[in-house]
Amino acid sequence: MRRANIFWGFFLILLGALFFLQARGIIENVFDFIFPLALVLIGGWMILNVFWKPDLASDDETFSFALQSAKSVRYEFAHGAGQIQIGGGAPAGKAIVGSSAVGMNTESRMDGDRLTVEVSAGPSVIPFIGPSSGVWRYQLTQEVPVTLEVDAGASGLEIDLRDVLASRIELSTGASSVNLTVPSRCASLLDVEAGAASINIRVPSGIAARIRFDGGMTAMNVDTNRFPQVDSGFYQSPDFDSAQNRAEINIEGGLGSITVM
Repeated sequence: MRRANIFWGFFLILLGALFFLQARGIIENVFDFIFPLALVLIGGWMILNVFWKPDLASDDETFSFALQSAKSVRYEFAHGAGQIQIGGGAPAGKAIVGSSAVGMNTESRMDGDRLTVEVSAGPSVIPFIGPSSGVWRYQLTQEVPVTLEVDAGASGLEIDLRDVLASRIELSTGASSVNLTVPSRCASLLDVEAGAASINIRVPSGIAARIRFDGGMTAMNVDTNRFPQVDSGFYQSPDFDSAQNRAEINIEGGLGSITVM
């Protein structure tokens, strides 16, 4: 909670200064300044979070759900603005371990032999509703096959699934910056729907890929040495059809840039 304490400390100091000015007759009504003061502090805090990124992960509270007897897991993430990191590394027997903070909802349920995990959270950059580190962090299981759905607003997304058995990934994002690494140990399907976004998709070495792109004003950059262009908006590894570990990538873009390497 160190960042939250800093935020509220500044707020109380400035609020106290306003009451002092009112007592001295310099301003008439302190409450006329409360809303503008809150906007200035929140805006300044969001700018500060862009440049100030200390590693405070150990200070964050966390939640977790057990894998139980699940043979597969479906993750559903819904996020507002902020910084989000998703990757493997959940401890044995855990489906997920993640940041916990005020303003988020988490739920898990078994449906037959599949576990569904739902995570809904707001902005990470506002200290009274986000994690103290300013980053939502989630570790997913690497023990069973998973599917992943991420719906994010104006966010900075770091998604590294190279060690996760993710057979299907759905990403919907607005004005965001996204770095995404596809799985390296299975056949996966990635569907991306993006607005004004900068998206970098990394395909690990030795993984075949088929890439289909449909976009308006989006700039597309593909490593054609690995994924030769077959047709307009269509790229494919020569060995895609025979490869065991491969990624099928479908991209629908608006305004921005997309790189596949």
